Amino acid sequence: EVLGVHHLSVKYPLQNRLFWRTQNYFSALAPLSFQLQQGNTLGIVGESGSGKSTLALAITRLIESDGEIVFLGENLNQLKESQLRPIRQSIQMVFQDPFSSLNPRMNVAQIVGEGLALKRVAAHEREALIDAALEKVELTPAFKHRYPHQLSGGQRQRIALARALILQPKLIVLDEPTSALDRTTQRAIVKLLRQLQADEHISYVFISHDLQVVRALCQQVMVLKHGTVMEFQDTETLFVSPQTDYTRQLIQASQY
Repeated sequence: EVLGVHHLSVKYPLQNRLFWRTQNYFSALAPLSFQLQQGNTLGIVGESGSGKSTLALAITRLIESDGEIVFLGENLNQLKESQLRPIRQSIQMVFQDPFSSLNPRMNVAQIVGEGLALKRVAAHEREALIDAALEKVELTPAFKHRYPHQLSGGQRQRIALARALILQPKLIVLDEPTSALDRTTQRAIVKLLRQLQADEHISYVFISHDLQVVRALCQQVMVLKHGTVMEFQDTETLFVSPQTDYTRQLIQASQY
């Protein structure tokens, strides 16, 4: 087991104290639990505002949460920032829009090698690691000198993946990584993710509103609505016999 989440919840304080008798917080994520095995993918689906990205940010300790996030035996919610720093290399995140998460002033080599600043790596070794990371995402070393604006959407997403892979993570949280791409590019990225998982034995938490993409990649699926778990099933079971009307509607909508 690479990740065990137990009774995880996220609450945001409300500023308005006028109705002081009522609760003074907003529940963005009701308590939820799941386990993720090494080399598997958990899909998190739901409409906008369902709490998908909140869950991603909580798992990666980018926002505060209650409950337990046990990653490789360590409860991340009990660690100070200084203790988290070495662990962060093993948990990487890839975002929906790589263009906004890639520094436009940095070339591909600088972007992919950015995380190596945390490690003492000699210059020649650094170059070899950058080349290897690019090769893993099916790009040639010739891309090293390009800038984000010179790349297609699919190429930018591959660069974002290479930046994550160079640190040899055990877990990658992918927040809508294919939603800005056309169908052909989506399929190519999903195929690449499956190949990387087979080769590197990485676990993924894959967040998407596109159930067809989720079906192609994930072993288990959690369905969220307004921060609450509606359903949590093995992928094929969920598609063949969904337990809630909400899930049925999502599946129907994804077929058009």
